[in-house]
Amino acid sequence: MTKLKVELVDVYCRDTEDVTGADDFYLVGGLVGGETTKAILTTPIKINDKQKKSFKPDQTVLFEGEVPQGQSVKGGLKAYDEDAAKDWANYGDTVKKISSAISGAIASTGPQGAVAGTILSAATTGGGFLASLDKDDLLGSTELEISSTGPSHEEQAWKMSKSGIGWSTWDYTVTYRISRS
Repeated sequence: MTKLKVELVDVYCRDTEDVTGADDFYLVGGLVGGETTKAILTTPIKINDKQKKSFKPDQTVLFEGEVPQGQSVKGGLKAYDEDAAKDWANYGDTVKKISSAISGAIASTGPQGAVAGTILSAATTGGGFLASLDKDDLLGSTELEISSTGPSHEEQAWKMSKSGIGWSTWDYTVTYRISRS
């Protein structure tokens, strides 16, 4: 067994989606590996052009668990700019709903039979709070498959951008750390 931990390091904004000022950047998703299912939901970070911000300390761990040798942690993340205010007081209940939706999606196949996209899809539709996401701007989506074998420490960058002229362009990089022992 490999103890695997995936942690958010920071988010860097080269260009916000909102032309009038800062974005309210947050992540939704889920990761599954071994016997561990981890729902992911960060509260919004107010971030502007050329800024690097850290996530709340209690929201940095994306996954931590033991994964059998040769297996992977699967799932993914979606990044949003919050445009429609939400009741973040229900954060804990929403995380439970995301976790329940992920568990339901992998119940018949088990963690290794599940496809990362299926886990991500279940995570982003896992509760009433998330039903309102269509009002927020989707900045990017990534499916993750992190092997239990590899270097003991590595950092990965997830880049998302939309270029063009005028409204609704953005450029973000989320850095996350993978630790194996």
